[in-house]
Amino acid sequence: MILITGASGRVARRAAELLAGRGVPLRLMSRRPDRVKIPGIPTLAGDFGLPHTLAAAFAGVDVACIISAGGRPGERALLHRNAFEAAARAAVRHVIYLSLKGASPVSLYPFCRDHHVSEGYLADTGLAHTILRIAFYQDMFFDKIDANGVIRTLGGIGRGAFISREDVAWAVAAAVEQEPGRAQDITGPQLLGVGDMIRLLSVNSGLGLREESEGIADMRARLNRAGRPTWLQDLEIGWFQAIDAGEQSPVSPDFANLVGRRAETAQSYFAASAARLRFTGNAETAPVMSARGAISGEVAAASSTTGL
Repeated sequence: MILITGASGRVARRAAELLAGRGVPLRLMSRRPDRVKIPGIPTLAGDFGLPHTLAAAFAGVDVACIISAGGRPGERALLHRNAFEAAARAAVRHVIYLSLKGASPVSLYPFCRDHHVSEGYLADTGLAHTILRIAFYQDMFFDKIDANGVIRTLGGIGRGAFISREDVAWAVAAAVEQEPGRAQDITGPQLLGVGDMIRLLSVNSGLGLREESEGIADMRARLNRAGRPTWLQDLEIGWFQAIDAGEQSPVSPDFANLVGRRAETAQSYFAASAARLRFTGNAETAPVMSARGAISGEVAAASSTTGL
């Protein structure tokens, strides 16, 4: 029996679809099971923040895929610990945990620091496990376009091995069928700068997108005017800083070794997805993208930082 948590998220849902297509015995868990409807797959209610709700979901499970929970940095690590401890009580044979590439106590990106702590909690359980450290998503560039076709950045010369959520779902589905192993960096096949990604998105969407660089103080002021709380401002700023510092490089062979093919390039992903992009009328909100899950307003803000 395979358990996938966070089943209302895009990665978890897609991984479930892939595994269901292979006939794998599968169970899903979500805080809102009414939002998860995959025919033939049971979905149980469970909340990392309410440990007593986890026992039924983890009971009798051989492999548990624990997808990152929503929440603020620091709080999320404690939620993950609850999930790991539930897995230990259920004597789960193999835990697969989605972490972030660059997970470190000194990362410039708050969630990478958070994942480092979470990885320590998982190790403390003594459970056999696999850690998939996911590079920043290609998809996140969609979330950063304003209604005027501008992506505001901190500039910088760093590059990242960005990957799509679709490929991450394939990696999760592949890891289920492997024995527990080392931490793996799940990256895209090429190193690209933020400016490179914006140009690829612009060319393949035909939208004439442009990058506008601003300083940290200006970015924080803009986000503050848009009503973003300080912790979300820290995530947005830290995301660009981590890329510039090289935390999202180098390219790793782990995805190809795990899945048996190369991950999708940014150009290919943008070409397939950008045609489905449409804009809202507010320059301070993110676009709505129906390619792989609708995103709008505050939902987009959360999606761009949670890594779900």
